[in-house]
Amino acid sequence: MAQGTHTAAVGGVMFLVGVAVGAAAGLLLAPHSGTRTRRRIRNFAEDVAEDLGERAEEFRDEARRAVHRVADQGKAFVERGKEKLGAS
Repeated sequence: MAQGTHTAAVGGVMFLVGVAVGAAAGLLLAPHSGTRTRRRIRNFAEDVAEDLGERAEEFRDEARRAVHRVADQGKAFVERGKEKLGAS
């Protein structure tokens, strides 16, 4: 996988972790009833889980494309090598 893609993925995950920590702290310190706070935390956790699932799917798709790209490049390299050996 390309370094830029890896860096972007790590940055995205770190951003989500920061958002989750900040939101959880805000919810826990908010002056709401326990029932309402727990409901808000549950809804927030469900939203984060859905977002992480979507990002994981995007990451998996990008990784799959990268593997296919590398495999195609390897096949082309082997074919060029065969052609050069046959021409010798």
